[in-house]
Amino acid sequence: MKLLDKMQSAGLYGAGLGLATLLTACGGGSNSTSLSSTTPVQPAAFSTANVALTDAPSDFSHVWVTVTQIAFHTDPNATWSATDATWQKYTLQTPVTVDLAALNNGVLSTSQQNLAGLFQGITLPTGSYKQIRLFLDAPFAALDTSAQSIQDGNGNALQYNDQVEWVNNGNVTESPLEIPFLGQGIRLNGTFNVTSGSALNLAIDVNLNKSVVSFKHNGMHAFVLSPWLSYFDLSQVGAITGQITPSSLCAQGSHQQPVVTASCVYNVVIKAEAINSTQGRYSSLRTTVADPVTGKFVLYPVQVNDSSGHPIDYHVLVRGRNMTTMVIKHVPVTVATTPTTGATSIPELTPTALAGKEYMAQFASPLTPLTAGYAVFMQTDPAETYPYSVRFRATDPFTGEFYSAEPLVNAGLLTSAYNASALTFTSVTPKEGNGAYSVGVDDYGQYLMSNSFTTMLSSTTGSTATFTFTAPTLNPSATSGTISGTIAVSNKILNKYNHLQLVVASGSHVVDTQDLSNALGALTSSANSMTYNMTALPSGSATALNGLDVYYAYMRVWNDGTGSSLSQKLQLIPINGIADLRSTNSATLNGDLQQ
Repeated sequence: MKLLDKMQSAGLYGAGLGLATLLTACGGGSNSTSLSSTTPVQPAAFSTANVALTDAPSDFSHVWVTVTQIAFHTDPNATWSATDATWQKYTLQTPVTVDLAALNNGVLSTSQQNLAGLFQGITLPTGSYKQIRLFLDAPFAALDTSAQSIQDGNGNALQYNDQVEWVNNGNVTESPLEIPFLGQGIRLNGTFNVTSGSALNLAIDVNLNKSVVSFKHNGMHAFVLSPWLSYFDLSQVGAITGQITPSSLCAQGSHQQPVVTASCVYNVVIKAEAINSTQGRYSSLRTTVADPVTGKFVLYPVQVNDSSGHPIDYHVLVRGRNMTTMVIKHVPVTVATTPTTGATSIPELTPTALAGKEYMAQFASPLTPLTAGYAVFMQTDPAETYPYSVRFRATDPFTGEFYSAEPLVNAGLLTSAYNASALTFTSVTPKEGNGAYSVGVDDYGQYLMSNSFTTMLSSTTGSTATFTFTAPTLNPSATSGTISGTIAVSNKILNKYNHLQLVVASGSHVVDTQDLSNALGALTSSANSMTYNMTALPSGSATALNGLDVYYAYMRVWNDGTGSSLSQKLQLIPINGIADLRSTNSATLNGDLQQ
């Protein structure tokens, strides 16, 4: 069913090239694709680095994206320009479509398919790189050959260059994946040292459940990419493995969907959590899913030491649908272990089934000061200072609320200290109360989740409970900034569209949105421009914010009229230029709507 119809290991060459190389290895696309470098490398000053790709769990059957280019820079604050020679740029001669959802449960992209002939020979000058940008083709552009060669779950060729597939009410459903301002690429900041005589091995984690955000477009379920990327140095990581008792899992029905009964659990997620003192909570540093048939799971790669070289104290949290959340405390992780060699083994886990013990959670009012952000639902063991992060959910960036209410189990916790031989779980009533949660919210960009969490009381099974929240606070290094401007509309299309949404993004994330549909409808041939004003945008630091106070914008326009002559496909129209708030707290971006 077509929606928006009218609308970190080895064998590769070059540092960030591995990101694009291994993305390609995720499934789909041809291995014969060649690439060109627009910044020739001096042979006496290069070395290699290997970057694999992995993923945290996803609710999606497939997430296809079409890769066109990769670029690298030594300055984390550098803004992107295709004509800037200080960027190391490598362009695929033929775009390659890959499936990001093919990687999870400890799988790295190098194991997905033969890499021969793809990105071989690409090198980078030695040095310390601080920024990678990955470029994708537009979802609504003419379908690339690589996308045409892939079949979706309905047996059809892909409909979009960037496409999401999930099961909706038993139907395999397809939708385009909107990419915020394609021209700026998907940005990953971090230090990647390429040194002579040795290779660097990194793994890039693309957390699809956090990165693919649901929103409502014209009454339909749509998706936008707002990427959460982290990376691991494979020389500094280890592995944790385990298994959920298979008989406790719901059987798999059509389209690999669970057949839910009162005695089974499903959608089991396993998270390696550690204390995040800044946010006053346990935060997930690696996440995976249990195989829905075998129950096996792998947490890999898992960072062993913190930035000071001290071992990270991991608590492994296991949560799912129809089950009491379980916590295994103080799980050791050993450096240089892998899923098959020396991994920390968690004894088999048998969840307690809790059929009919869920309620739903939704914002009582839209997220502020920006609409695009997320909420974390937490429960606190009385023996602990900080709460565990049980569930995470991003907001619909156009409404500031969840696309649909989030399910929460109406129960407490089961906790056990780690023991390699056997685990002994104790039923614990959280500080919040059984079935109750602390809720923390944050905006994207340079906001900070407040340590003053709101407590959400448990609710009647099957009902929807709303929660208030403590608003996130601005990064102390930043000030509150404003972007304003004028959007001119050509007279010839005054009546072509009746919806216009302005989207502001930074660092590949949607940051805020503004609906200008009413202003569009009020235009006339003699008054054919509108103004906008977007506030509370982090600004004012050339270095402390790593360039995340540089913004770009685009317009989403469409017509939902019923007549064929009025119904227009969704158009994504970029606004030229950037709003650079690194040394000021106000900027102007003017748009021109002509098509």
